Amino acid sequence: MATKGPARSRAAPRFSDGLSLLTLAPNCRRLLPGIEQAKFWREGQDGTVAFSANGIDPIVTFAVADGGGYESYAPTAPLLSLAGDRKTED
Repeated sequence: MATKGPARSRAAPRFSDGLSLLTLAPNCRRLLPGIEQAKFWREGQDGTVAFSANGIDPIVTFAVADGGGYESYAPTAPLLSLAGDRKTED
């Protein structure tokens, strides 16, 4: 995830219906107040990705962006991007 500088995030393997544990670097909160409370990453059936504190109510939601990666659309500002290597288990 990055705006003017990188803030690292990492999602663990899924443990329930598209839900993964999320780890955010401490500097992520400077990008979006409250994002540091996010503990879960949920992949929606529509291709969206949401970060939440409780696994249900999104703090920020991303959609697939042009050219790969994801861009936030809720909240509308600040615009955040999410990109990186995605590792899957065999």
